[in-house]
Amino acid sequence: MKSEIAQLEIKRRTIIIGNLAGFVVWQLPYLFHYFTSDPSSNLSGWSSAVSIIGCFIWGYFLIRIVQFSRLLRKKRKLASSLNDEYIQVIRLKSFAIGFWVLLGVIVLLVTLSLVVDLKVRFVLFTLIFAGVIAPLVSYLIFEKD
Repeated sequence: MKSEIAQLEIKRRTIIIGNLAGFVVWQLPYLFHYFTSDPSSNLSGWSSAVSIIGCFIWGYFLIRIVQFSRLLRKKRKLASSLNDEYIQVIRLKSFAIGFWVLLGVIVLLVTLSLVVDLKVRFVLFTLIFAGVIAPLVSYLIFEKD
């Protein structure tokens, strides 16, 4: 039973890393696009292809999350030992860090908007990017300890 829990922990970490990588690859071209060309135009060329590939990677790992949760629903004992108090504390800390990072990005963007005219699309993409990336990265860092 111990080895199965270790396998599920590795699978969970792999899913989170894949989800993180897919989301970054999907959204990063949008943020770069804002600085390199007209922000009102759509993505084109390599950035569009990279973004589509990232979207598919992210979608694949979302499906893996659903499969993983179904597996844990079938195996209640494994689910309870896999989501113990330590993991719950890590989740709580990572969401708290995500909140503070998001608040910091909001303050930074508001301050920056006093100097530079920021487009709404850039602000929204930046907030979504920070709001998704910060908790995932902090979770992976806390779980590694």
